[in-house]
Amino acid sequence: MEGFYARRAGDGSLQGMADGLLLLAKHKNLEIMTQRVDKNATVWLTPGTDEDDFEFFFVHEGEMEIDIDGEKVSFRAGDSFYIHRLKNNTLMRCTQSALILYVSTCPVFSGEAYWQEELRGMLRRINEKDHYTRRHSRAVMRYAVRLYEELKEYCPGLTLEDYVLGALFHDVGKCNVPGEILRKKDRLTNDEYRVIMHHPVDSGRILEPIYGKRIAELARTHHERMDGSGYPCGLMGEEIPFEARILAVADVFDAMTSDRGYNKVKSFEEAAQELYDLDRIFDRRVTETLVRLVQAGEITVAEDEEDE
Repeated sequence: MEGFYARRAGDGSLQGMADGLLLLAKHKNLEIMTQRVDKNATVWLTPGTDEDDFEFFFVHEGEMEIDIDGEKVSFRAGDSFYIHRLKNNTLMRCTQSALILYVSTCPVFSGEAYWQEELRGMLRRINEKDHYTRRHSRAVMRYAVRLYEELKEYCPGLTLEDYVLGALFHDVGKCNVPGEILRKKDRLTNDEYRVIMHHPVDSGRILEPIYGKRIAELARTHHERMDGSGYPCGLMGEEIPFEARILAVADVFDAMTSDRGYNKVKSFEEAAQELYDLDRIFDRRVTETLVRLVQAGEITVAEDEEDE
């Protein structure tokens, strides 16, 4: 019938998908979507580019909490909220896996689809070389973002979105490292270690033309250490950007708590305490925050990583 448009359940091809975001219908700038968000995932609500932009969210399944002026407000299945003339980026975290009905008067789907395809392309490059690096990058991003949320006052001018990108792609330079070195289970030779030590430089070089200098510098300096023992430049103390000190802790924390085939896997509590004790190497403000979040159960293994 003319003027009538139907969509069958499970038909993801009618409009399109971008990871967990499914476009159900679109008319001019109006978009109606559903979005699946994993447990422990963090999403940011951002101010619109037009003051008349309007976005509505209905929680169909699951549970989430939103940081509103420093207070955490929970939303459960059946609850809804909308944003209009939002002034600041606002954090939303799913405390249970959630399905959200999302209605927007500003077109977001095509931009989101393009952005996610670009991210997937970079992640594919990493995964082609080493599956551990891909899993590690996603886990480090989650840990680092949670620490950043607690310590963002020390990272002025760096948005959550930028931090997610820098943390997720901090190891993209490993695409240039031979696979036999990345996957080697035995101790690396001095020459092999020198090859590995160059990956932060390559990460920065790859990221800078796409995402800018701040994100590139984050990736470039995540192996620097407070006492100058890190690489590639041997920076010390305040020479290291604070956001890189956060990433350094998250990076080592995941390595300590992951099975890489040749290491003794530590519990989250053991790893956090050990990092806290290394106060000459890692920033005490970061490791103290890590210990607190681990003890409170706010840093855990994400659902989509438990079976990888």
